[in-house]
Amino acid sequence: MNDEAVNILSQSKRRLTKLKLLADFFENVDIISIYIKTDSIHTLFLENKTLDYSKLELFHLQYTDSLIELLTKIKRQKENDMLAVINEIDVNRKYISGFEEKQSYGFETDRKMYSGNFSHHLKRLYQDLTENKFTVNWDDVLYFHKKYAAEFYRSEVDEELLKPDAFPAYHYQDYQIERKLLGRLNIQNFKVRFMCGYAISGNEYELFKIFQSEDFFIFDLEGHKMYLTDPKKMEKLNTAPNESNRRIIINQLKKKNEELEEAMYERKRTLPEQVTAVLKDYIKNLENTDIISKIFDINEETNILRAMLNLNLNN
Repeated sequence: MNDEAVNILSQSKRRLTKLKLLADFFENVDIISIYIKTDSIHTLFLENKTLDYSKLELFHLQYTDSLIELLTKIKRQKENDMLAVINEIDVNRKYISGFEEKQSYGFETDRKMYSGNFSHHLKRLYQDLTENKFTVNWDDVLYFHKKYAAEFYRSEVDEELLKPDAFPAYHYQDYQIERKLLGRLNIQNFKVRFMCGYAISGNEYELFKIFQSEDFFIFDLEGHKMYLTDPKKMEKLNTAPNESNRRIIINQLKKKNEELEEAMYERKRTLPEQVTAVLKDYIKNLENTDIISKIFDINEETNILRAMLNLNLNN
């Protein structure tokens, strides 16, 4: 094998490498098929030293080079389009990482402590009412919603389910406590359990359950009221434990990234209709049983890929 033949085979191998990279990028069945058939032609010349190697070079000049040039142009366009999507995915991942690092693990522990603090607060309030004095500091219980409402309190709820009908009340400082509620609290020694919180249009509510009973009451933080709930309204009310809205945001961002990656993958594989048609014609030529003689006939068909390079590819 002379130096010219060695050089032609070496250049042919480089072209195959480029074509393989393009096939891997697009993951398009037609391009993969073309690569396999082109590799077969290369192998045919590699293993048959009696063939004219100049015909292999001519084949690449007429077919492979034009195809590589066309696909490289499309690849650059797609990479530019994908860059914005990749950047969006990267930003989402940074937000996800930041949110996950700041998860509020103390909420459940503080919720239990808050139940005890609120029970103690109610007991002192009752004592003050019976003794006609005002010693209770509301900051002893208002700290909880200030710390957790923005992140944990539920917003998807019908506010009408949380509002009371008119009720007779005790007045303590600027707060109203339903008389019937205070009586039932007294029966259970003011033991209560914080169930969950709600945050709707700037108004915040907290739902409590009275110990060893089926009674629930609401603390309207903005309205400065406490009152028993309507059992019929309770049937429609979501009383599940609060969850961090960070987890909701994290899940939304993860789902968004999955959708972006899937769309990007499909967009990468999709080729313009004109290109798809040319690739299929290309494959037909390569599948011709008389390929060795056919591919070296210089005619208009062999220049079809070059014409494609001037297309306005809006993929």
